Amino acid sequence: MINFKMYQDNRKKSPKKGYWYARAHVQGLADIKYLAGRISNTCTVTESDILAVISALVTEMSYALKDGKRVLINGLGSFKASFRSRGVEKLKDFKPATHIYNPRIIFLPETARAGDNSRYKTMLLGWKVSELSTYKQDSADAPGLKPKAAEGGHSAGVVSDNGTL
Repeated sequence: MINFKMYQDNRKKSPKKGYWYARAHVQGLADIKYLAGRISNTCTVTESDILAVISALVTEMSYALKDGKRVLINGLGSFKASFRSRGVEKLKDFKPATHIYNPRIIFLPETARAGDNSRYKTMLLGWKVSELSTYKQDSADAPGLKPKAAEGGHSAGVVSDNGTL
């Protein structure tokens, strides 16, 4: 279940001041060791073997990305390298070492088409949401948005097979 918190926009100059919004709330962390342990419980491969394969995957993905390739992991999505660039007036003035900066990796989750031709994220098919029963403002929450007073948790909906709530 994906939990959410309600926030009210209280920014002074916002055209949506006073509107309420739901924001997904992350609870906990599922790191590689956690995932490897869960995988090893569902198959005959040991946790240490899974960790070794994932480590090798990360290394090989790094090589492929630095080689300018898009990395596709079926069922998950694709990864590609990107960066920012400062503009120059004249092409001859462009120097990659000076004008290209902020390298990053872009992840595009795998999507599929539903019967009505809309797209949905395959890993979230069948997702459910629920409001947290109690919560307080996190430091990572956006400034100007205030949390709603805690109320009893309730189910806010279930995503249908076509990916809509």
